[in-house]
Amino acid sequence: MKLKEMSFCEIEKFCLEQFEANDDLFQTTVKENINKHRKGRKTVTIKDSKGQIHAGIKVKVRLKNHEFKYGAHLFMLDQFETEEENKSYRSLFSQYFNLATIPFYWGDLEPERGKPRFRADSPNIWRRPSTDLCLNYCREKGIDAKIHCLFYDKFIPDWLPKEHAEEMEQLYEKRFMEIAKRYGNGIMYEVEVINELLETYAWTTKSVIGDRRDALEWSFGLAQKYFPDDILVINDGNFIPEIGEKTYRHPYYMLIDSALAKGTRIDKIGIQNHIYMGMQEGQDIQMFKEHFDPIKILKGLDVLSEFKKPLEITEVQIPMFGEGNEAENLQAKVLEYLYTLWFSSERLESVVYWNNVENTAYACPGADENKLKSGLFHRDLTPKKSGDMLKKLFKTQWHTEEELVTDEKGQVSFDGFHGDYEVCILTQEEAVYGVPLYKENQEAEVICRI
Repeated sequence: MKLKEMSFCEIEKFCLEQFEANDDLFQTTVKENINKHRKGRKTVTIKDSKGQIHAGIKVKVRLKNHEFKYGAHLFMLDQFETEEENKSYRSLFSQYFNLATIPFYWGDLEPERGKPRFRADSPNIWRRPSTDLCLNYCREKGIDAKIHCLFYDKFIPDWLPKEHAEEMEQLYEKRFMEIAKRYGNGIMYEVEVINELLETYAWTTKSVIGDRRDALEWSFGLAQKYFPDDILVINDGNFIPEIGEKTYRHPYYMLIDSALAKGTRIDKIGIQNHIYMGMQEGQDIQMFKEHFDPIKILKGLDVLSEFKKPLEITEVQIPMFGEGNEAENLQAKVLEYLYTLWFSSERLESVVYWNNVENTAYACPGADENKLKSGLFHRDLTPKKSGDMLKKLFKTQWHTEEELVTDEKGQVSFDGFHGDYEVCILTQEEAVYGVPLYKENQEAEVICRI
């Protein structure tokens, strides 16, 4: 059935029926795995500034930084028309995300040969803020930053000698070396080495390197040479439920399996999750059904987990169908189901949303991602219901904050989601209507990790 032929109720049923039919899965296995894989127990001894242990005092424990990374790309940093909008976006991003994807597309990073746009004051290019500008912002806000990406032959400069293999190898090596000198050695959370290698057959722009039989092994070899102390990531298309169906015969699985067997160092496996339903006219929506199938999603993650490598959902887009509260509620509900499934998977470490502000997405003839209306925020930078849902999941539902009383040893024990915690003594003040009031004693702060 075509999307334009369906009522909203029919679309809603299509998107939710498989999730709702597997409610038992969410209430048992998924919930159990979240508790098993995402939480731990911690015992902390509370001492004051003089090292004195106190029994029977009230303390507050609060998750300060989630170990799990929930991010978005930072392509719209300082890209809006007004200073007010740019200021609002800077504030908004830090409230909703703890990981940022920074654009290192070669074509826009070095449009003029020998003049890479590293510096924060580099000439601006739409949706491609300079790399220093992004990194400086992340440092200021305490957000982890990742490189996207070193080898992506689809977006390369016009000045490259694309048909000359030897010169292209030298220029790619120079690119890896320059980026590593400035951003390697653990400065970044991780480095995406290669992107969408399984899609090269469809590219209209690429060099001879893109069609090399050993392009993956070659690019990771360069990355290991220049980024020896960084997490090296492979990234490719929207294959999670496909892998859940085809398992070990899926091309992405076999590509990784082959590279690892040859000794290629791949530290982390990235996989995208763009749901392109509604981007093009005349699509049969049945081709998207597996994106809403929790059984295939979990199976796909289980199959990839057999490599014993960390996993990441690198590029997420969840479309919205129509306008208004109903359409926003549906997008938010799908987001809740998907993030809950992903969060329950043991080896998944991070999820990155793509195109978080409406009408700021990638657009070219035949592939205008703005048609998806997949943003988490309206164009005026107010949150959509999907943005509110994401914040609720990580700031409320998967968040730990408790008030406890120390035992005779001056200790408190608690179960919490993995991450960095602050533990503060609560100082009793005067009572109001017989109820004691407490305030945090910042001098007695303890930082711990589960």
